[in-house]
Amino acid sequence: MERSDLRVVKTRRVIRDALFKLMSEKELSKITVSELCVCAEINRKTFYRHYRTIPDVIEELEGEILDEFAEIMRTSGGSVLDVGAVIRDISLIVMRRRDFFVSIMKRNSDLFGNGRIKEALRRTLMAALKKVGTITDERTLRAVSEFTVSGVLSLYAAWFDGGCEGDTDFLTEVSVKMVTSGLTAFISEDKLSEMRLK
Repeated sequence: MERSDLRVVKTRRVIRDALFKLMSEKELSKITVSELCVCAEINRKTFYRHYRTIPDVIEELEGEILDEFAEIMRTSGGSVLDVGAVIRDISLIVMRRRDFFVSIMKRNSDLFGNGRIKEALRRTLMAALKKVGTITDERTLRAVSEFTVSGVLSLYAAWFDGGCEGDTDFLTEVSVKMVTSGLTAFISEDKLSEMRLK
């Protein structure tokens, strides 16, 4: 990696760290570029060399998290149908990016529940349910996947809000059990076994 690349990485990290600090104090929508630059100890020109707006910083981080999720799906060797493994892998990502999520959840909880991360997880679950073939109605597929993903993300949101007490193993297992229980209304036991939720 060239020296200039290292400077870019370092500057972006300083900007992110400053944004995390400010996000723990106020809503993202109320943070100004000037305020962020003061906190990061950089000038506005430096900020604009890397980002157009403050939400671009969040979008970049979401993109990295989605890349991690996609990589897990590619390299896990398991099927997208292994919803239990997907939930466990999501927990690993959450633990690796804990500082990011904690900063967001303090005053910006809607970002976790309504952004690209949620949509990617919903689409993944929808594809898994469609592949199993038990739910064929598109409207039902969308409703079931939305409800399931919202529930799992809400559980993690409450964990963040409560100060991240304990590890995520408990949350993961509760999520898997709740997803399994909820899906029994739509999917037979043998199909659930196919999805390796049992």
